[in-house]
Amino acid sequence: MLNQSEKNNVVGVALVVFGVLFLSAMDALIKNLIENGFSVAQIISVRSWVVVPMLLVWMVFSAGGIGQIKTKQKGLHFLRVLFGFGAPFFFFQSLTTLHLADATVIFFGATFIMTGLSVPILKEKVGVHRWSAIAVGFVGILIANNPGGEVFNIGSIYAFSSSVCYSLMMIISRKLGSSEGTFKLLFFFHVWIGFVASLGLWLGVGGVQFVPMEMEFSMLGAGVVLAISALVIGGHYCLMRAFTIAPIGLLASFEYSGILWATLFGFIGWGYKPEFNFWVGASLVIASGIYVVMREIKVKKMGDASATMIDASGPVVAPIPPSVSYDK
Repeated sequence: MLNQSEKNNVVGVALVVFGVLFLSAMDALIKNLIENGFSVAQIISVRSWVVVPMLLVWMVFSAGGIGQIKTKQKGLHFLRVLFGFGAPFFFFQSLTTLHLADATVIFFGATFIMTGLSVPILKEKVGVHRWSAIAVGFVGILIANNPGGEVFNIGSIYAFSSSVCYSLMMIISRKLGSSEGTFKLLFFFHVWIGFVASLGLWLGVGGVQFVPMEMEFSMLGAGVVLAISALVIGGHYCLMRAFTIAPIGLLASFEYSGILWATLFGFIGWGYKPEFNFWVGASLVIASGIYVVMREIKVKKMGDASATMIDASGPVVAPIPPSVSYDK
């Protein structure tokens, strides 16, 4: 018989796998919408129009009620949303020219970017082990995206920009601290990202990538957007729940199942079969990412042990894995 801790670990792993599956399916549906003429801003705005009312109903009937969105950190929330808008916007833009699997591998570079940016922004210490893993991880990204071809095409630049924006958003989330709560971060994100995307639509910013507010949605398109909204909420719920009941060190490796799901959906929807270099590069990214997370956990434990003997400034905080975002 499994004890409660072991049961939590099994449930946590299952939740991560299903959460990543839901978000990968969402990405595939969004890629399909883009290829059928919908703009990125249109998809983001309409998704928020559906998600925010769902969150409001959740807030009303859950413990805490409207008090869950009270905050004294309005400035940081707004800055977080600016980068938070760039993360999904650039990622979905990358899908206009990249296969889903290729864009996903580049996006997972966020693990390395977050670790690197934690030095100047959060004043954390990153040793030679993690810097080496970061370097290997970026080499893996380059290999996965065809080193003999056009590596820095516009799609790759969009995907990398998404990774940078996401990393900055998550670092700001860490500065906000756990006192703000998961629901508050999720709610403010979707409210403001919907406002920014809708404003862009109304202004007609960006020419062909944006459309006027008079949008024509087919019944099929509306149904897909509803499915996307359900998937994003389900995916985030699974991931947030998983990381509250099981350790990061156990769950982080299963998060990289997103690369496999993206490859599967790419094959089913578009018949795309990645070449050998993709698997070599993806393997380096996965191995390096897991090493970075495990090393962060080890350093944190060492910091906790030291803090019990001397007056230390505090333990090093392990980076939040890419999936524990409140949106892509």
